[in-house]
Amino acid sequence: MGCEAMERRQLLKVLFTILWMPSLAEAGILDLFRKKDALPPEGRFTPVKDLYVVDIKGVPGAARQVAEDPSSFRLRVHGRVARELVLTLEEIRGLPSVRRDLILECVDNPRGTRVGRLRVEGVRLSHLLEMAGTGRDSVDVVLRAMDGYHTSVEMGYVTKGDPLLVYAINHDRDGRLLRDLPLDHGYPMRVMCPGKWGYKSPKWLHEIEVVDYDYRGYWEKRGWSDRGRYRVDYLEE
Repeated sequence: MGCEAMERRQLLKVLFTILWMPSLAEAGILDLFRKKDALPPEGRFTPVKDLYVVDIKGVPGAARQVAEDPSSFRLRVHGRVARELVLTLEEIRGLPSVRRDLILECVDNPRGTRVGRLRVEGVRLSHLLEMAGTGRDSVDVVLRAMDGYHTSVEMGYVTKGDPLLVYAINHDRDGRLLRDLPLDHGYPMRVMCPGKWGYKSPKWLHEIEVVDYDYRGYWEKRGWSDRGRYRVDYLEE
């Protein structure tokens, strides 16, 4: 009876996913049937004006206020760290920066249009965490946005995947014109996580917390994969 009950629960879980969460069910399956991705060829980039926009509430008022007064921005780094940091936008831009070419894609992309090839500039997340000093018991890095969105990445990924805190993005197809992020793409700062789906790259970043447990974010609590590896992970098992 125990095995039969478990099988029934598993079947109900699958049916619930298909009936009530169609985007989750489609994500992996429709990758097989969707049209070719709207990606420019290697060496060319998606202008930010053409990049897809996905968020939970639209541009937050706090981000609009920072656009009017950039000096008001503060990024807090706290949690399981030796030194809590509170950094201004000017201080972050003064840190060593890197440029990176990457692909950003929404996990729910059956038509192949929610994807872009980008050139970005920013600061390594690992650099900020080194400044703060993380302990051996650190498990996840929580990323919180001004609109209430939140997600996390595992500590091991921070060094191996090398995510960036991005403040500039290409505005042209050649990748030569890097300017501030537009408001709808995360100004003043967003995270870009190479090798992970777009929901792991939150816009309007304002808080980073290091925790000693496995943190589940906004979409992860709704069934998306916690690791979110690009074109590998879809549903949470």
